[in-house]
Amino acid sequence: MKKVLLVAILLLITSFFANSREIAGIEMPEFIKSGNENLVLNGTGVIKKLIFKIYAIGIYIGAKSRDANAIMYQDKPYIIRMHFLRTIGKDKMVESMNTGFYKSTGHKPETLKKEIEHLNAMFTEKELKENQILQFEYIPGTGTKITLDGKLKGNIPGFPFKRALIGIWLGSEPRDEGVKEKLLGKE
Repeated sequence: MKKVLLVAILLLITSFFANSREIAGIEMPEFIKSGNENLVLNGTGVIKKLIFKIYAIGIYIGAKSRDANAIMYQDKPYIIRMHFLRTIGKDKMVESMNTGFYKSTGHKPETLKKEIEHLNAMFTEKELKENQILQFEYIPGTGTKITLDGKLKGNIPGFPFKRALIGIWLGSEPRDEGVKEKLLGKE
């Protein structure tokens, strides 16, 4: 009986780890459901500032792809999942996102001024705390749903915003070139 119990426990542990990927001490699930679609974890990375790990990031799409342009320019669902590894002030987060939008829009963030301001206004907490999860879920025809720890913060319509948002990490001027490669499953 003890052997059966031990085998059952080992199977449960194995199946848990087979359905998630460890990065920077946290687990990213291999699959996330978006509406009726199962999205697969395309890649993961860790965003750092100097020597400090800020957040682990994973990008989920319908089928694995190494083509950044295909991911950015197709009107298909995706999820960007950010798991904070340390507490970061709201102002630093907004500044980082704004810098990313500046680069991902070809230095023309004014083309999405209303959407970027809407996103910035969603950061109502003084800080994003260690172990919080910020998630961006793009749903074609609806827009990008933003949640913090599973609680809806808001929704931003439009395909151009979707492109610019994912372009922060996958665009021609990404937040971190090495992380871009990892998100594309190339490393």
